[in-house]
Amino acid sequence: MKQVLQKIKMEKQEHLILAVLLIIYILLDVQLPMMLTRAVDTIYGKIVLFVLAINIFFNVNKVAGVLAFVAAYTMIDRASKASGTFAMTNYLPSEAKKVLDFSKFNDYPYSLEEEEVARMAPIIQNDTSTGSSYKPILDSLHDAAPTDYDGVV
Repeated sequence: MKQVLQKIKMEKQEHLILAVLLIIYILLDVQLPMMLTRAVDTIYGKIVLFVLAINIFFNVNKVAGVLAFVAAYTMIDRASKASGTFAMTNYLPSEAKKVLDFSKFNDYPYSLEEEEVARMAPIIQNDTSTGSSYKPILDSLHDAAPTDYDGVV
């Protein structure tokens, strides 16, 4: 135990303060401001956080570097939950799932009406036409204008 305390005393105080702050951020449910949440929830924001965590890992104490990775993951997770993208990716169906559901909805079983129509006798059509003795006539227009009238109505 004495060796651990001596090791801690030998390290820089800034590294210890950074490690303590990262532990506090990870353990407490600190909410980010909405402007920062929107910035972190983009692909560029995630890349910047990852690069920052790598920088802390290589330039500072390794424990603080690992804590920086955990804090970056926690920040990305909290930002996605606060902005709503977590819910959209996990709870809304994808287009492939929607297409599959719609094809299931359109899979109707063979209905009673279709069975009865299939059982009915086929319609017989005679190709022989008898000469009709009547001709169609135009009924009264009741003072309506004809369809090809171009004048003032």
